[in-house]
Amino acid sequence: MPAMSMEAIMDGLIERLHPALPGSALGEVLDQLIYMTDDNGSDLIEVCRRWIAGEDLRRVEAALALKEAFLFRTREELVERLDAVSKQWPQLASRVAEIINAWDRQNRRG
Repeated sequence: MPAMSMEAIMDGLIERLHPALPGSALGEVLDQLIYMTDDNGSDLIEVCRRWIAGEDLRRVEAALALKEAFLFRTREELVERLDAVSKQWPQLASRVAEIINAWDRQNRRG
């Protein structure tokens, strides 16, 4: 499935999400889609990367809710991109810290 199709699907999910729910409510759904798609979630992750860089809080919350994959390949890129999110939306700083800590735990040497 081309990334554009995945983006349309994900946009539809976020747009139909009940207005009282945060974007993070889609986290489990997005995590499941990683395993259900024929590309192991690579298109979904690419869409989440774009959402992280965007201006829509609900989309950023949804992207940060992923637990089954890291959005970036290096710690440096992860910290750089997520620090920008924390500065723009301080209320997401604790989730950003959780993601960075999870990266560090998974990539611990020794």
